[in-house]
Amino acid sequence: MTHQQLQAMSMDELRSTRDLIQREIEYRAQEIKYELRIGDKVKVNHNRTVGMIFSVVEIKRKKAVVATLDGSRYNVALQLVEKAQ
Repeated sequence: MTHQQLQAMSMDELRSTRDLIQREIEYRAQEIKYELRIGDKVKVNHNRTVGMIFSVVEIKRKKAVVATLDGSRYNVALQLVEKAQ
């Protein structure tokens, strides 16, 4: 979708599009949640963690606790987590 197409939309259309996108993000986060297991190796899609691999320590309702090799732990939103290859 281009910027011009967004500008042509009414406020109601923009709101409904935003709601659809938000629901899709939440749905995909739930899919990730059910695929993850404790001990899985994951990447976190964030600027500070480029190239880093984490291990899943705990899976919460909307977040996962991940740890680095040196033992540092982080609470990460499920939307940012993806399994490492």
